[in-house]
Amino acid sequence: MQNGMKEDLMEIDLREIIRIIFRQWWVVGVFFLISVTASFVLSFYVLQPVYKAEATLFVGKEGSKTGGIELGEIQLNDKLVLDYREIIKSRLAAREIIEKLNLDMSIEAFQECVTVTTVNNSRLIKIAFLSSDPRLAMDVANALSEFIIKKAEDIVDVKNVQVIDAAEFPSRPIKPNKKMNLAIAGVVGIMAGIGVILIIEYLDSTLKNSEDVERYLGFNVIGEIPKFEGEKRNHRKKRNSVDSLSFERGKLSSNLISFHDPKARASEAYRALRTNIGFLGVDRQIKSIVVTSPDQAEGKSTTCANIAISMAQTDKKVLLLECDLRKPKIHKYFGVENDKGLTDVIVNNMEYEAVTRKIDQIKNLYVITCGPIPPNPAEILESAKMNDLINRLKDSFDMVILDSPPVSELTDAAIVSKNADGVILVIASGESNIDMARHAKSALENVKARVLGVVLTKLDRSSGSYHYYRYRNYYYYR
Repeated sequence: MQNGMKEDLMEIDLREIIRIIFRQWWVVGVFFLISVTASFVLSFYVLQPVYKAEATLFVGKEGSKTGGIELGEIQLNDKLVLDYREIIKSRLAAREIIEKLNLDMSIEAFQECVTVTTVNNSRLIKIAFLSSDPRLAMDVANALSEFIIKKAEDIVDVKNVQVIDAAEFPSRPIKPNKKMNLAIAGVVGIMAGIGVILIIEYLDSTLKNSEDVERYLGFNVIGEIPKFEGEKRNHRKKRNSVDSLSFERGKLSSNLISFHDPKARASEAYRALRTNIGFLGVDRQIKSIVVTSPDQAEGKSTTCANIAISMAQTDKKVLLLECDLRKPKIHKYFGVENDKGLTDVIVNNMEYEAVTRKIDQIKNLYVITCGPIPPNPAEILESAKMNDLINRLKDSFDMVILDSPPVSELTDAAIVSKNADGVILVIASGESNIDMARHAKSALENVKARVLGVVLTKLDRSSGSYHYYRYRNYYYYR
């Protein structure tokens, strides 16, 4: 059974690698075009064509002799084939041919262009010469043939070398092989593109899917929210994301997808998250939930608000409590004033009923905003009054959802988590840093907070992991 599970995981990993490559197909395309273009330029315009002229010689019986061939002569000729090959490749041959044809090249360069091969189990010698000038290649090959015929007579004192095929004018170059070069360049470009994608993916230190969350944090993923229009997505401007959120009194933000478009995929995902939270409260009742994230702009407040809306749509009396006393934005989401709120209850001893606002557009949903931003948020959230307020709110509402600051940057979220029945950690797919997420986990564990699970936001709807998650949850809850 364990082997089967390992095979399934390996198969999923392989599918994920394929999805990553297809998702970044343009990188492969760019490398392919660059490689093929470079090969085209080199093959057609930069590299000089190389021509090969080849002559074939035969080492056999001397032309002046008559009668049959004796065994001793055959053995002698076999040995002479090897000797002739070395003579053709010698410096003597190079020097004479260079002088004869008046070539402008060194002996070493000449020798590199000469190739002499013998055919196995025969007395045939093939002399070839490589040159960018086809006529020169032919002339040198034939000159070498004449040279070895003459030297065989002068050195060995035999006339046993005959020309079988004289070198002819080569009509086509042997190098570069343009088609082969383009094909190889295309393959290399594709492999390089895939390699770059995998290296970038390997060096990417963000959490991207539920497998990453379970692997690095050990938390279960209880919700996966796909990207949707209207939500603030520019993670490069995290520090300004709060200030850029527009506010219009009485108008609900487009981030509240569960209200504006209940049939959207994101709305469906929030309802699935609501169902999962309900199952988590079977053994131990959950009436207050802190929603936090490792860093800013992870989708924490958006998730918090949409969870509240989804729960209110089930005829539960839900309160959304703004506990981010540094950069609050829940009031902007729901188009309500932030002139009074949580800080007035804790600092000025106001009754919570006086600062609770009912959201007219959404039945059963109430909001307590931050109120005036205090100079000491951590002390307010850690006070006994805050703990008492949460307990009273739990008695008055079916569910209390607390929007808190990022837990990795501040202690506020960890402080509030001690007084809640559970904590949801919101992580943005492809944006949340693994180290920051681990730091967030450590901060919550230090206060013994009950982490209900992780909600992944900003998921690419075309991602296979998102569809797999939807199928898995549908199958499980059906």
